[in-house]
Amino acid sequence: MSGPSLADLQRWVKSRVRPDGDAPSGAPLDILNPQRGTPGAERLAVYAGGYVARIRQALAEAYEAVRHVVGARAFTELARGYAGRHPSQHYNLSLAGRHLPAFLAEWPLTLTLPFLPDLARLEWAVRQAFHAFEAPPLDPRRFARLPLEDWGRARVVFQPSVGLIASAWPILDIWAARTRPRSAIDIELVNRPQRILVFRQQLEVRCELLDERRYALLAGLLAGRPLGTACGELAAQAGHEAPLPVTDWFAGWAARGLIIDCEVA
Repeated sequence: MSGPSLADLQRWVKSRVRPDGDAPSGAPLDILNPQRGTPGAERLAVYAGGYVARIRQALAEAYEAVRHVVGARAFTELARGYAGRHPSQHYNLSLAGRHLPAFLAEWPLTLTLPFLPDLARLEWAVRQAFHAFEAPPLDPRRFARLPLEDWGRARVVFQPSVGLIASAWPILDIWAARTRPRSAIDIELVNRPQRILVFRQQLEVRCELLDERRYALLAGLLAGRPLGTACGELAAQAGHEAPLPVTDWFAGWAARGLIIDCEVA
């Protein structure tokens, strides 16, 4: 009489380790022999608990502000629910938390703390910026050599660490308060949207607030729109107001090494 296949055994063990796992149909329940009087199922449960603990640790490292806001007990429950919904598919645990912003959108506590998904998006952007590859910055003389007729078709390429986060909530203020005692945090939440530029300089990740127009231009350029298109859209939004200091914005981004290329299609 043949026993279960190796694939069946692997699926069975995986189902026992995952916090929400159900044993596959027909899987044997007595394949683990007891050792020194300890049942096999009890020994396997140690690994199941360890899995959730490692996922919680990975989430806590990536989402320090979220953990601080919700508290240790709620964060443990969050990690357990997340581990069941999004089991890790990578050996690198630093990637384990990439789905948390979307998961938080459906988490019950978000009804009370509606800024949580956006706060998590900011923290993930910070983490990604820290680990991003840093390319050589663009030589400013490259702009000077670009023919005038090519400017409209040029596409600006930014450092891989550059990212944008927009929120209806003051998430940068909440993130900045992650090291303060919870009882000392008093942040006005209503009618305080924030648009944030995330980037890394050397080993430091920086987050800066942007006004609506600078954010709109950066968003268009990061989406791959040609320079002429992105600036045209911004000018249409500005209407008859004073000319926007787009040249000064580019000079600031270039001076900090955020621009790495200028491609002409």
